[in-house]
Amino acid sequence: MTQRWKQARLAVAAFFVLGLALAAILPRAIVTDANAADAPKARKAAAAKPDAPKPDAAAKSDSAADEKAIRATADAFVAAFDAGDAKAIGALFTPDAQYTDEDGQEFRGRAEIEQEYAGVFKSNRGATMTVIIESIRMLGTNVAIEKGVAKVKPAKGEATASRYTVVHVKRDGNWLMAVGHDAPYVDVANGEYLKDLEWLIGDWAPRSKNQPLHIKFDWLAQKNFIRNTFRITKDDEQSLTGGQIIGWNPKLGKIVSWHFDAQGGFGNDVWTKDGEKWVIEASGTFRDGSESSSVNILTPIDANTFTWQSIDRKLEGVSIPDTDPVTIVRVESGK
Repeated sequence: MTQRWKQARLAVAAFFVLGLALAAILPRAIVTDANAADAPKARKAAAAKPDAPKPDAAAKSDSAADEKAIRATADAFVAAFDAGDAKAIGALFTPDAQYTDEDGQEFRGRAEIEQEYAGVFKSNRGATMTVIIESIRMLGTNVAIEKGVAKVKPAKGEATASRYTVVHVKRDGNWLMAVGHDAPYVDVANGEYLKDLEWLIGDWAPRSKNQPLHIKFDWLAQKNFIRNTFRITKDDEQSLTGGQIIGWNPKLGKIVSWHFDAQGGFGNDVWTKDGEKWVIEASGTFRDGSESSSVNILTPIDANTFTWQSIDRKLEGVSIPDTDPVTIVRVESGK
């Protein structure tokens, strides 16, 4: 077994845990050291006969299509607002929709909502709107909740902003707004969006004693980001180090992260909360330019334990096996 192979085997736990180029460390060593001759065949076979989709692949695809459709609804709302077209705005709501404005006044039904916006356009000619979607949460296959910030710029004067929440429903294949609610705008620090990950702050290590890995999460830049660093130490020497920065992307309305390792690899991830677990879509590029991707599942067990598993892994477009879940436990600082 080559020294490179040993290092790759040692590194695999860290990459599985941290999401740093998760798809490639161990499988890459296997291809390089053991099956190099078979790699072109694997790529050719993968191209000729794609893998059969996993049971949840169709659901994942539908969810992505639904989110895209909901975002398109937001774009259509902005276009109708900028055009001063109250009827087009009304068409985006269900016939029995409810809308509550920032002052708490309620409007019931599409006709009342159209009438309200017609009045807004009459008294604010030339006003334009921008929308920042902060989150879209799917509640089953036919209901979703969208939250964000709407900013209105009048023809003259300063722009104003409000926070909004919209409940979307899918009817006859189309997404429509069933409930809308505006609220006064209150600026939120990025740290508020990372609240659900605050429990990670601290020091962690694999439960298995034969994996010499240390992980540390701490706040960065006045709690606007979480920094994640790791090191692997064997025989009192560090063999691999790396890091990750986790933050809020207001354009996507999602938590994202960027990861780096001491060998020159880097990548990025998108985090989505699914119940209690986090689904992290990761992609990475190695120092030699080869690419990897994976879906990583972080599942909290309790305040001091979580599991990490990497699935749907690919190296240069070739599928490689899922990993087994790795259990990570909290440890004393500095241990």
